[in-house]
Amino acid sequence: MKISCKNSFLIRLLAVFLMIAVLNLPGCVQPPAETESDTAAVTETEIQTEQETEEAPKEIAIRPLGEVVYPYIDSVRAYLEAGQDAAVSDYTDGSDDQHKDIVVEWDYTGEEDVLSYIFEYSLNGDFSDAVSAKLTASTTKRRLTNLLKSTEYHVRVTAVRESSGVSDTASFTTTSLGPRILNVGGYDGNVRDLGGYVTQDGHTVLQNKVFRGSALDNCVDANHSTLHSVGKKFLNEEVGVKTEIDLRGTSENCGRTTPALTSAENYLQAAVINFHGAFYSEQASLYLKVFRVFADEDNYPIYFHCAAGADRTGTVAAILLALLGVSRGEIEQDFEITSFSKVGLRQKAKLSPVFTNLQRYNGDTLSEKAENYLLSIGMTRQEIYNIKAIMLGLDPGAQTEETTYELKVREFLYSASKGGDIKLTLLEEAEAEKITLGGTEVPFSQNGKDIFIKENDIGSVGSGSFTGTVTFKDGGKLDFRLIADEADITDGLAVTHLSAGPSAGYYTYVFMSYPCGIFDGIEYHFHSRPDEFPDVESNIFINGVSVKELNGQDMSKYKFAEYPGNSIERHKVPVDILCRDNTVTLLLHTGWLSEYLNGREMEITVTKDLEFENKGVRFFLSKDKTFVNSKTGFHETETDPS
Repeated sequence: MKISCKNSFLIRLLAVFLMIAVLNLPGCVQPPAETESDTAAVTETEIQTEQETEEAPKEIAIRPLGEVVYPYIDSVRAYLEAGQDAAVSDYTDGSDDQHKDIVVEWDYTGEEDVLSYIFEYSLNGDFSDAVSAKLTASTTKRRLTNLLKSTEYHVRVTAVRESSGVSDTASFTTTSLGPRILNVGGYDGNVRDLGGYVTQDGHTVLQNKVFRGSALDNCVDANHSTLHSVGKKFLNEEVGVKTEIDLRGTSENCGRTTPALTSAENYLQAAVINFHGAFYSEQASLYLKVFRVFADEDNYPIYFHCAAGADRTGTVAAILLALLGVSRGEIEQDFEITSFSKVGLRQKAKLSPVFTNLQRYNGDTLSEKAENYLLSIGMTRQEIYNIKAIMLGLDPGAQTEETTYELKVREFLYSASKGGDIKLTLLEEAEAEKITLGGTEVPFSQNGKDIFIKENDIGSVGSGSFTGTVTFKDGGKLDFRLIADEADITDGLAVTHLSAGPSAGYYTYVFMSYPCGIFDGIEYHFHSRPDEFPDVESNIFINGVSVKELNGQDMSKYKFAEYPGNSIERHKVPVDILCRDNTVTLLLHTGWLSEYLNGREMEITVTKDLEFENKGVRFFLSKDKTFVNSKTGFHETETDPS
């Protein structure tokens, strides 16, 4: 049959419409059932697609470092992780290098030859502040030293090839545990940054501001004292130390009068005595000079040191960290870290006199007590605030102009039967206008920082507990407390015993105790310096020889424990008078006495009435009493007073 072109076109058009209709009516036509082979084919395709989207193996890969890294040796880490009650002697292992570099390593698996590597590390993830180094093609690791504490770092390694290079990045954070230990060399390699600690009020001590350490010259050890190349670059170029504080005497520092660091512009020498010595009146001017350096921002960064960077340096560091609000436990750990250097073992018991003496000062916190100590040696409140502002990143202009005053001691226990005047000592000079005691105005006199209330005027108020108020001419006020008691609170011995010092290498203490007027657990040290208690050394006898005579003898032939000061001072028998828990104790530091006595019986006698006054309270040592008569040697024992 013959079909015309026109009819052929219509037939084809009709066929198209029918096909469209069928495709749009799913209920009309069922798709063929899937066969097993069809399903398998789809699955293989999906797997192939997934494999194509997986990341290809890296041609360069940085080996994992861990989220937190520890830039110090394992024994230091073990000691710090053991907690603040840990005995440092259990962890020292004979190592003489506290620091440990962080080593970044990488692997290259590409087929194309590497021409060189570019290593970068940065504090920012975008590497905008990166420090970079070009390394040879055979180098696959890089050491990082003197990293900041508690800080996130980013590292990147790029393999440079003839075609495009390939890179890998990684991140890690340095530990917040312990001090920032530095690798700079110097005598005994005992150098740390005082920054990185979180204070008890939530601030963080800034890093790269103040460094504590050992000597930087070769006066102590001509062969092993100077900085190595890394140390010179770090302190001179990277940090740019501006001021060096040298805590050594002239005989120790080769008479040097200029800084050892090329970057430093300022040099201060202050031959201080450590521990108790920081609180001696004759040392006040030296410690004042030292801390005034910290109060001037133009002096930063600062490096302070003695010879080994242990005891004198540790004393200044402890007071400074206490002022900033770092906890006592962390301050003690910072001191004990010295034990992991060539210097040798340093236990926190050796540092305890610093905290004991700070307890003499008012304040609810260790920081407030340190502040009042600094006020007592002559610093101003503005200078003290400047130190905090610089080291904690505070607003330098935020110090208020409000005038406040403080007493060295605010509580007094007064024996009416013994009598005597009360002396109130201000930490800074201010002119008093009026004093009331128990609501009654009483006469007073003033000489500089000392305010005196006469015995008769105290007695007129009566006995009991009284609140006193000092009103100053500028409108400021200050309260104190007086407990006046008719009882004789200073008679009679309470305890007498001999006690070995912290270890065999330290002092022996001879304790002679009797009631006194300091209470509430506040501990005070009174030192029998010649300008304070001249009668003490002259009238205390050891086997018939006065302490004053003993101190004048040449004791170099006997073994002795090291006493802060020069070699002559170390032969002396320093005498402290300690008040605590209503008991006053005479302490004789007698490190060499066992040699001196050669096994003989030791007898300590007070030959006259010794009377002295401190913090407004009078104390007496009764005459003609032999306090110790013992052959027990230097071991803990108690005897009845005779």
